[in-house]
Amino acid sequence: MTFNATTFVGGVLILKTLTGESVEVLDEPKSNRTTDIIDGKIVQITFCILYTIIFVLGVFGNVLVCFVVFRNKAMQTVTNLFITNLALSDILLCVFAVPLTPMYTFIGRWVFGRLLCHLMPYAQGTSVYISTLTLTSIAIDRFFVIIYPFHPRMKLNTCILIIIFIWLFSLVVTCPYGLFMGIQITNNKTYCEESWPSDRSRKIFGVCTTVLQFLIPFLVIAVCYTSVSIRLNDRARSKPGAKNTRREEADRDRKRRTNRMLISMVAIFGISWLPINLINIFNDFYAQMTEWNYYYVSFFLAHSMAMASTCYNPFLYAWLNDNFRKEFKQVLPFFEATGGARNSYHSGRMPTHKADKICNGNDTIQETLLASSFNRGPSLKQKILDGNGRKDGIEVENILLEDKVTMFHTKTETINLQLIDEESQLNEQKETQLADYL
Repeated sequence: MTFNATTFVGGVLILKTLTGESVEVLDEPKSNRTTDIIDGKIVQITFCILYTIIFVLGVFGNVLVCFVVFRNKAMQTVTNLFITNLALSDILLCVFAVPLTPMYTFIGRWVFGRLLCHLMPYAQGTSVYISTLTLTSIAIDRFFVIIYPFHPRMKLNTCILIIIFIWLFSLVVTCPYGLFMGIQITNNKTYCEESWPSDRSRKIFGVCTTVLQFLIPFLVIAVCYTSVSIRLNDRARSKPGAKNTRREEADRDRKRRTNRMLISMVAIFGISWLPINLINIFNDFYAQMTEWNYYYVSFFLAHSMAMASTCYNPFLYAWLNDNFRKEFKQVLPFFEATGGARNSYHSGRMPTHKADKICNGNDTIQETLLASSFNRGPSLKQKILDGNGRKDGIEVENILLEDKVTMFHTKTETINLQLIDEESQLNEQKETQLADYL
């Protein structure tokens, strides 16, 4: 959630004190707010159940992500380190924001001590920044992997440095959350309230927080994933027509799934964080907004949507990844009931084997795939002309086959052949790479 000056009090901590503005709110007993719908027991119970579900699923899913990465060194890749960092920040959010925010509101006073009064808003603000900046880093990394596939991948050391920078930056920019909070006693009740030097400084900090924590990350994520989706669609349109209907259909299915996933990542981030940011901005510049009968209900609806992202993230960024899902099933066998791994376009083929690369004069001999009914097959050579990449044919055991031939019988086995060219194979590898990468 985005915590600016008013967020904490107008939502996270509900009450505020700013140059006397909130004195009326503080002096007004909770019992006098009979018109506020949040005081209804049914409404409070409903929100408590909702937050309990978010807490359980968020902690369980994110702890599971961290566990499978830490236990298996092969899982400690650049992408998975970013996902693990996202999981850690979501765990912090679950611990400090999900239970304490509604508890403080429904109890009507601060009962968690002076230390937590400073620590809770600071930890909440820090974890939100870490989460959104990590999501932004994942989007940028995927952008370069897919758009520039031949550029060197990010190294683990670079990834670790970026994660350290994200934590340091988040800890610094959220310092005001801890500095300008304090215990105050009004009408024999203890409150944890904001106390800013001026109303102007509160508004400036609130706007900067919204821009840095939501607006810029959302735009970067949207641009990165939109660019990837457009590039994949362009490659699909430029790909030569294939004769294999099953393969074409599998390619279309994979592309639709990839595009849906990319759109989901952008949409869920926007839907989760936009409402709470709008409420914060309105609250910063229109303090009387808290007098609206539906203000607190609106805040908690927006707040619960933001907190629910701690449940979405493990699913979007881990469970939909084949490697993570395989590890999850090893740790928790009951996940096997949810179905097997995603089918790829290879599912309709027989086992594939790579042929040798051979150069003969000025002709380019391309590495190709050989589908065979046996574990081993004879040597296969595909000749390609230098100029336009047109196939001459396939040479199997010194016999040159025309490109229309799709099956070859040897003394010991029957071989199914598939002709591919360098461009279509490269595009296919990139698209498959994205599907696996996501």
